[in-house]
Amino acid sequence: MEEDAKMKFGDRLKTAGIIVACGLAGIVAVVLGFMLADAFILHAMENSGGQPMLYVMERAEPGESVAVSLTEQDFERHPALDAVIRGEERNPSAWEWGDRNQRVIGGAKVSYAESRALHDTYDFLMEYEGAYYVVLTTWP
Repeated sequence: MEEDAKMKFGDRLKTAGIIVACGLAGIVAVVLGFMLADAFILHAMENSGGQPMLYVMERAEPGESVAVSLTEQDFERHPALDAVIRGEERNPSAWEWGDRNQRVIGGAKVSYAESRALHDTYDFLMEYEGAYYVVLTTWP
């Protein structure tokens, strides 16, 4: 009788272990599926023929926003950002966007991965040498 109780407890423990292992395996499979789908979509977009664009807007003042200062490391990691703010893609006579307090100062073609990284990293107001900037990325 005591052996039956021990056997049942052992079976319950084994069943619980199997359920936990299957649950973890399911979670891992879903996460890997999402990662694979994301990589596949990015690859398909890159081979679609279009190319994303990075646009940088300059603002006259920060307003209520807190500005984060750009560093040399930011420009080294993102050459397109450097080209638009400090380099050959800068066009100070570019057109205004919305109100007169901000204008697009230039744009550059970037890869889909770079576009995503720029959007994720610089989705806020930036400051460089006393000027304020906002990054816009577009996908075809």
